[in-house]
Amino acid sequence: MLNLRNLYRVFRESRKEARRSATLAVVGEGARVEELASLLGAQRTMRGAEVILTVSGGDSAALSGKGVEHPGEVPLPPPGTGAGELAVRVVRALDEDYLVPLARGYPAFRRAACEEIVRKNARQNAVIGALPIPGADMPVMTANQARMVLNIAAAYGEDLTLDRARELLGVLAAGFGLRALARQVMKLVPFGGWAAAAAVGYAGTLAMGRATVLYFERGGQKVGERELAEIRSRAAEEAKEFVARFRGR
Repeated sequence: MLNLRNLYRVFRESRKEARRSATLAVVGEGARVEELASLLGAQRTMRGAEVILTVSGGDSAALSGKGVEHPGEVPLPPPGTGAGELAVRVVRALDEDYLVPLARGYPAFRRAACEEIVRKNARQNAVIGALPIPGADMPVMTANQARMVLNIAAAYGEDLTLDRARELLGVLAAGFGLRALARQVMKLVPFGGWAAAAAVGYAGTLAMGRATVLYFERGGQKVGERELAEIRSRAAEEAKEFVARFRGR
C-alpha cells in the first residue's frame, strides 16, 4: 500500500487528469455524419474541439485535433452498430493526456480508453520490474497501479476526493490475489531474473486494471472470485507473450 504522502501525490495527479476537458466533433455533410455524431454524442462544429472526425464519404474519417498525437484515417462503424473498432482506433491515436477526459465525457470511448490506460501502465511496470535495482521497483509500481485505478475511476465519472480515493484503492486491492498471480506467472515464464520480474509487473497491473474496469462497468459491484481468477489467468498468459516479444528484440 501507498503511504499517505504518496497517495496524496497520486490523487492530485489523477484529479488533474479528471479536470482536463476534451471536446469531440464530427464534421462533414450527409446523414452518415448525423448518425455518427449522435452515436458518439459529439458536437457538429469544430469550434473548441480537441478531437475532430471529418467525414467526407466512404467508410473512413480523418482524425485530427490538438488532442490527437497520431492523426490519420480511421474506419467508420457500419450503420446501425456501435462505436466498435472506431473507438479503439481513435483512442490509440490520442495524446495520452486526453484519454481520461475523452472517456469521461463520451461513454462510447470508455472501454477502449481504459484498456489503453491499463496497457500503458502494464508496459511501464514491466520495464520498472526489469530494472536491476532490488527493492526500488515496488513503490513505483504500486504508485503506477494506484494512478491507473484512479484514472479509470475518473474515466467512469467518479468525482474523486482523497477519502474516496483511499476507499477505492482499499476495495480494489483487497482480495485481489496478487501473490497467487505472481506464482501463476512464474510457472508460465520459462526464465528468471529480470524477465520474470517484468512478467509479474505486467500481469499484476493488467489484471488489476481489468478488474477495476469491470467493477465500474457494473456500477461498483464487487468482482467475484471466479471472474478474478479468469482475469488473472488471462493476464498471466499475456505477460508470458509480452516478455517473449520483449526478449526477442
